[in-house]
Amino acid sequence: MRSSAETNAYWAIGADAALERLGVTRLGLSEAEAERRLAIHGPNRLPAGRRRGALMRFALQFHNVLIYVLLAAAVVTALMQHWIDTAVIVAVVVINAVIGFIQEGKAERAMEAVRNMLSLHATVVRDGQRVVIDASSVAPGDIVYVQSGDRIPADIRLIRVKSLKVQESALTGESLPVDKDPAPVASDAALGDRVSMAYSGTVVTYGQGSGVVVATGAATEIGRINAMLSEVETLSTPLLQRMDEFARWLTVVILAACAAVFAFGSLVWGFDAGEMFMAAVGLAVSAIPEGLPAIITITLAIGVERMARRKAIIRQLPAVETLGAVTTICSDKTGTLTLNELIVRSVVTSCASYDTTGSGYDPHGGFLRNGKDVVLRDDLHLAAALRPLALCNDAALREKDGAWTVEGDPTEGALLVAAMKSGVNLSELALELPRTDEIPFESQHRFMATLHHDHDGVGYIFVKGAPERLLEMCFFEQGVGDEQRPVDCDRWHARVDEMAARGQRVLAVAFKRADEGQEQLAFGDVESGLVFVGLIGLIDPPRPEAVDAIRQCATAGMSVKMITGDHAATATAIARELGLKRPDLVLTGRDLDAISDEELGEVVRATTVFARTSPEHKLRLVQSLQKHGEIVAMTGDGVNDAPALKRADIGIAMGVKGTEAAKEAAEMVLADDNFASLVHAVHEGRVVYENLKKTILYILPTNGGEGLTVIAAIAMGETLPVTPVQILWVNLITAVTLGLALAFEPPSKGVMLRPPRPSGEPILSRYFVWRIVFVSFLMLAATFGLYELEKARGMGLESARTVAVNTLVACEIAYLFNARFLSESSLSPKGLFGSRAVLSSIAIVIALQAMFTYLPFMQALFNTTPLDAEIWWHILAASAALFLLVEIEKAIFRSPATQAWISGVAPAAPARGGAVVVAPGAWREPALAGLLGLMIIGASGAFYLHTRANLARDEAQIVGAPTARTVVVSGVIAAVSQTPVTATATGVIATLSCDVGSQVGKGAICATLEPRPFDEAVAREKSALAAADAQLVRRKSAQARAQANFERQEGRRAAGRKALGAARRAQARAQAQVERAEAQVALRRESVAKTEAARADARIVAPVAGFVVERSAVVGARVKAGAPLLVIGDANTVRLRAKAEGENALTITTGAEAIVTSDSIPDRTFSGKVVEARRPAPPQAGAPVDVVIEVDNHDFALRPGMEASARIEIEEREAVLRPDDL
Repeated sequence: MRSSAETNAYWAIGADAALERLGVTRLGLSEAEAERRLAIHGPNRLPAGRRRGALMRFALQFHNVLIYVLLAAAVVTALMQHWIDTAVIVAVVVINAVIGFIQEGKAERAMEAVRNMLSLHATVVRDGQRVVIDASSVAPGDIVYVQSGDRIPADIRLIRVKSLKVQESALTGESLPVDKDPAPVASDAALGDRVSMAYSGTVVTYGQGSGVVVATGAATEIGRINAMLSEVETLSTPLLQRMDEFARWLTVVILAACAAVFAFGSLVWGFDAGEMFMAAVGLAVSAIPEGLPAIITITLAIGVERMARRKAIIRQLPAVETLGAVTTICSDKTGTLTLNELIVRSVVTSCASYDTTGSGYDPHGGFLRNGKDVVLRDDLHLAAALRPLALCNDAALREKDGAWTVEGDPTEGALLVAAMKSGVNLSELALELPRTDEIPFESQHRFMATLHHDHDGVGYIFVKGAPERLLEMCFFEQGVGDEQRPVDCDRWHARVDEMAARGQRVLAVAFKRADEGQEQLAFGDVESGLVFVGLIGLIDPPRPEAVDAIRQCATAGMSVKMITGDHAATATAIARELGLKRPDLVLTGRDLDAISDEELGEVVRATTVFARTSPEHKLRLVQSLQKHGEIVAMTGDGVNDAPALKRADIGIAMGVKGTEAAKEAAEMVLADDNFASLVHAVHEGRVVYENLKKTILYILPTNGGEGLTVIAAIAMGETLPVTPVQILWVNLITAVTLGLALAFEPPSKGVMLRPPRPSGEPILSRYFVWRIVFVSFLMLAATFGLYELEKARGMGLESARTVAVNTLVACEIAYLFNARFLSESSLSPKGLFGSRAVLSSIAIVIALQAMFTYLPFMQALFNTTPLDAEIWWHILAASAALFLLVEIEKAIFRSPATQAWISGVAPAAPARGGAVVVAPGAWREPALAGLLGLMIIGASGAFYLHTRANLARDEAQIVGAPTARTVVVSGVIAAVSQTPVTATATGVIATLSCDVGSQVGKGAICATLEPRPFDEAVAREKSALAAADAQLVRRKSAQARAQANFERQEGRRAAGRKALGAARRAQARAQAQVERAEAQVALRRESVAKTEAARADARIVAPVAGFVVERSAVVGARVKAGAPLLVIGDANTVRLRAKAEGENALTITTGAEAIVTSDSIPDRTFSGKVVEARRPAPPQAGAPVDVVIEVDNHDFALRPGMEASARIEIEEREAVLRPDDL
C-alpha cells in the first residue's frame, strides 16, 4: 500500500507546482472548500477498525485440544464429587485463558498507540486568516504553519522554512533532526531524504515553516504504516506450536488407553460397565498432567523475573521461551548498537590529526596524536580549532547526579564537549569574547556564524558548517603558528571523503578578523575572506558492550543483522567497528526494491547490513528470513518498526527512546536500549527452555507411572493399589513442589556455546518417548510390586495402599534427581546437593507424606495407616533402585552411537580393508533388551505375588477413634479494606516507587509527575504576575497624575467648568484602571498559588499505611487528575478466605477460634476468629463451606496475596462407619 504523497511524489516537484496540482493558493482554502474536501477525503484521523468483543476474545482462548481434555476431566471429576481436583483443573484452564486474553489485545493496543501519535491541533489558513483548528478537520490543500514543539498534523509539502528541523526518528530511525528545505528532491529519494516534506506524527524541534497538506488520515505515511500493522499476522511462538502438537498426541494416547481399559475390564474380567467407566475416568485423571500448564506458566514467569533483572522486560510470557530459539537478530543501529550520543571522534588541522578519548557527553577526556596523549597547552593548532566550537554554539551542557545531558542541538552539544576536553572554560570564554551578533544556521546556506569582541574592541567572526560550503568561503588556511597560506581545497576535500568513509559526520571550522567597530553581522561579511582552521568528525559510537555481545551471538550460532534508516557509509563504518560479518556488503532500500522475493531469500541470509530502509523493507526482510526457517528477533523504537516487530517471532522495543506504538507491538522491551541486554535475555530464554524440557520429562513419567498402576490393577483384576483421592494427593504435592523445583535449575555448561534448537523440534523427541515409557514402567514395578509383596505378607488393604502411595512418591523424589540433568550423571555431589530448590521441595514433600501417613485426620481423609520402620526401608530400596537404573540408562544413551540414533543420523560406515569394525555403541540394543527384560521379570514377579495374595478383603471398616477437634483450611490473605491512590494533577508519570506487594507508610512518595510542565506553568504565571504588578504601578502613577491635575484645576479660580469636568473624568478613569489592575494582580496571585499547589501535587503520596495490592500506573504514561494509579490495602487487620471441606466443615460456626500460619514465615503463628461461615442451603453432607477468618496483623507480618492456612477449633464428633474408597 502506498500513501497519497508517495503516489504523487510531491517532494519531487516545486512548491508552486504542488499548490497548482492541489488547486490552492498560498492564501489557503475557504471554509466552504475545506468542508467539501473533508466530505470527500474524510476526517484527518486513522481508522479505528473493527474489534472483537472482550467476551468473544476470552471465549476463543478455550479453543485448544488440551483445554478440551482438561475441561472434560473437570466435568467428570465434578460428577465424581472430587471437588478439589475439579477446582485445580478449572483454575489452570482459567489462568491460561486469562493470559491468552491479555496477549490477544496486543495488536489492537499497538494500533491505538499509532493513532495517539497524531497531532491534536493545527494552525491553518482559512479564508485568508490564520486559525487554530482541531487536527481532525485538516483537509488536503490546507496551508499549515508549524513551529518548534509542534507535531506535524498531516503529510505536508513544505513551501517556506526558516531554520526548520524535524525529528523523524519514529518514521525513519535516524537519530538526528532533519534540516528541511522546500527545494524539490529526486523522485526516488528515500523517506529520510525527502527534505521538502514533513510527515504526520513527526515533531518540529527547531525553527518554523509552512506547507500545503498533500495527504490526511489513512492516506498519510503513518496511515500506511497503520494499515500494514493491521494486516500483519502475529505468528504463534515455537513453544505454543509444539505444545499444540503435544496436546493432540496426548489426547489420542489417553483416550485410547481409557477405551482399552474399559473394554478389557468389561469383556475379559466381566466387571460392571458402570464400575469400569469410573475406573477409566480415574485413569484419565491420573494420566492428564493437569499441573503442566501451570508449571509451564510459572517457569516462564521465573524467566520473566530473571530477565527483568537484566533490563529485559517481557510483555508476553511465551516470548521468554522464544528467545532461546532465536537464530537471527535484526537490530536497529541507533541507540541499540550505538550509544545514541554524538561525540567528536577526530579533529584534523593543516598540521596534524587528533583522536578523542572519553565517552558520551562527559567532558572528561583528552586527545591523542599518533596514539600519544596531547599536552593541550603546547598544541596551539588544536586550541585554534576547538575554541570556535565553544563560541559559535547555542547548546548547553548540564550535569545532574553525575550524568551529563545536552540542552539544544545534539551536534552542537558534542562540539561543546570537545571544546571542554581541550581545557576551555565555557563561562570564562564567554566573558572574554562576548557574542555581539550572529547568523543562525539555515539549510539554504548551511553554516552558522557569530561575531565576537574582546575587551579591547578587537572583533572576530567564527564560522562552522558544511566543509564544501566553508571551503568556498575561505581564501586561506591556518598554518604553523600564525602563518596563513592559500587554502588547498583538493587536499581538504580528500580528507573529508576519508572521514565520511569512516562513518563520521564532518563539519568545518573557519574564522576571520572583523572590521573595527563592526556591531552587526551580515552574509556579505562571511561570504569570502575566511581562514580555514580544520575539520571536526562526529559519530554516534558503538556501545562497547555491544561488540562483545555480537561475538557471543556468533558463538551461540545466531547471526546479527543491522537494519537502519541511516546512510550506507555510516552503517558500514559502525558495522566494521562492531565486528559484524561482511560489513562492506550493504544493501540499501533502493537495492531491496529491485530484488524479487525469491532472490531476496538468498541475499538476505548473506547480508548483515541494510541501510536507508523503510517499514516495508523491514517487514519483507523479517518475512523472508522466516520463510527460510529462521526464528527472528527484531528490535526497533519507532512507529515505522511496528509492523516488523509484530511480524517477528519476538519483537523487541526500546524502553528509553521507543515510541508507545513500538512497545505495544513488541513482546519484550529493553529497559536500557542496550543490545547486550538482548543477548543476556537470549541466554535466559535458553535456560528457561532447558528447564521446561526437564519439567516435562519429569512430570510425564510420573503421570505415566500412576496411569500404568491403574491399568495393571485392572489387567490383573485387582483392587486399585491407589484410590482416586490418593492419586489426587500425589498429583497435588508433586506438581506444586517437586515439578516446580526444576524451574529454578541453574544454566548448564555451555548453554551459549550451542546453536539454537531447530524451530520444528518437537516437545517429545524419540528419546523423550523412550524415557517416559522406561521410567513409567519402573514406577509401576516399584509401586505395584511392593503393594503385592506387602499384601502377600498379610498386610491389610489400607496399609498396602499406604505403602503404594509412599512408594510412588519416593520414586518420584528419586527420579527428580535424575531429571536435573538430561544426560549428565546425577550421581555426584553436584547432582545430589547442588540445588537448594530441589532439596527444599523434597523436604516439604517428606513432611507432607509424614502427615499423610501418621496424622489421624489425614488417615481419616485418605484411608491411610501408620507404617513400621521396616516398611520404609523397603520403600527406600525401591526408589534407590529406580534412581540407579535411570542413571545406567543415561550412561547408555551418552554413547555417540546412541546419540546418533536419538538425532536420527546414521552411524558412520565401516572402515575399508576387510577388517570387521565394531561400531561404537553396538551393544546398545542388547543393553536396552536387558533393561526391558528386567522390567518384564519384575512385572512377572508382581503377578506371581498377586496370585498368591489373599484377595478377600472387608468392604468396609470401622473408624473407631474419634476424629480431630480441628478443621484445617488453606487460602490467601486479603486486606480488609483498600484505599485507592489517584493522580493529584494531570501530567506524565516520571517515577514509580511503590511496587505491588511492597509495604508503604502513610505519606510515602509512591509516584511523581514530570515536573517540567508544572515548573514552566509556575514560571509563566509568575511572569504574568510581574507584568500585572508593573501595570498596576503604571496605573497608580497615572492615577496620581490625574488626581494632581484635578486638584490643580479645582484650585484654579479661572478654571472653566469644561476643563474641570475633563480633569474629573480623567481622574475617574485612572481610578477605574487602578481597580482593574489591582483585580488583575489579585487574579494573577491566585493563579500563581494554584500552579504552585499543582506543582506540589506532582508528588503523589500514600494516604494510609499498608501494602500495595494493585498498580495500574506505568512510567511515561499521561494521566488525568483523579485517575487511579494504585491501591493500598490496610493490613492492620487481614482476612483469610478459604473453603472448608469434609465431614467436619458443617460444624464450623461464627466466632470459632483459629490459629493461622504461613509457609512464608514458618516461625510465626497468628490468632484469628471466624467471622463468616457460609453453608449451602439446604446443608448437604460433604458440601464445601466458605469461611472467612479475621486475623490480627498489627506488625504487618502477613501480606495480602500471601498463602496461609488456619486450624479452626470445632467440637469432637462420634466415630463413624467409613466404606472403602472403591
